[in-house]
Amino acid sequence: MDYDVQIRQVPRREVAVVRTRTTFAEIPAFMGSAFGRVAEVLGPRGLLGDGPAVGWYTEMDPAGGRLTVAAGFVVPTAIEAAGDVVPDALPGGEVATTVHVGPYAKVSEAYDAIAASMALHGRELDESTMWEEYWSPPGTPDEQTKTVVFCPLKPAA
Repeated sequence: MDYDVQIRQVPRREVAVVRTRTTFAEIPAFMGSAFGRVAEVLGPRGLLGDGPAVGWYTEMDPAGGRLTVAAGFVVPTAIEAAGDVVPDALPGGEVATTVHVGPYAKVSEAYDAIAASMALHGRELDESTMWEEYWSPPGTPDEQTKTVVFCPLKPAA
């Protein structure tokens, strides 16, 4: 797949998430459970709108195979915590971003495209955090699944 990598300024956005420290292999099971728990909290509050589901990755330790994952939904305003569903905010600032259409198992190709593009442009990724927006409803065929990938950039020299 060809990726159109862009550098954009994005605003800070409120999210409602469940957060855990986990391994890369455990992410899929966690995500499904977390999205369900957040939806249970947001639905009765009328806050499940047109915004995307979000997977947010921080505190990555590739050598140890662990990272912190937050999964939930963009919301119009900060929520009050309800059990393990807590308010948070995606950072604003300059990011490299691209759209991946296809099986989630191949989303790493989007990250590779971002890294290669930024290397060509002399820009450095802030690898302490990255996030994905999931714009396809459950049941969408894999080849049509749309994931938007965001990688914050370090300030330009």
